Amino acid sequence: MGELASGALLEELFEEYSEWYLCLAGDDGVLPRSISGVSGDGRQFIYMIDDLELHHMARNKYLRFVLDQNAAMAYAYAGLALRGDSDQAEIDEVLDVVVADAERYIIGHWKVIRREDGAIAGLKNLGTRQGDDLQKQPASWFLSGSIRFNEAEMARFGSIWEADRPGVTFNDRSAWS
Repeated sequence: MGELASGALLEELFEEYSEWYLCLAGDDGVLPRSISGVSGDGRQFIYMIDDLELHHMARNKYLRFVLDQNAAMAYAYAGLALRGDSDQAEIDEVLDVVVADAERYIIGHWKVIRREDGAIAGLKNLGTRQGDDLQKQPASWFLSGSIRFNEAEMARFGSIWEADRPGVTFNDRSAWS
């Protein structure tokens, strides 16, 4: 996995992705679903996936395909989720930010605070946790375990990726050092 996919990279990626989403909330009032992968040589992609029209299970498998296609050793994933509290009989909108490699993850949660007009007024930090039990944490498993793609999936996912690729941002993190 090399030096790039170390704990330091995960912490750096988590900080960057969290800050980016805090800025998006403040500047644009929009919190899109996205994934970013970083390869062992520092190539990074950032892929906005709100318009991806796949069932969530197929979407997750597709995201693994994209990470594999880009030789990602670490990734960041963020998006909104709804969480309910049966004791208080309310549902909260929560931003989840996950970074992980094949061995570790860091997950942060922020409650979305909206004004009366529905615009985002702010994000309230609900906490961060990290660990190495990837199989037990939703959205942290993309690089752990083995996933096989059949020929039909390879063709379908390949054509989706090729169509979306022109809109994906690519960076070279190795040039940042």
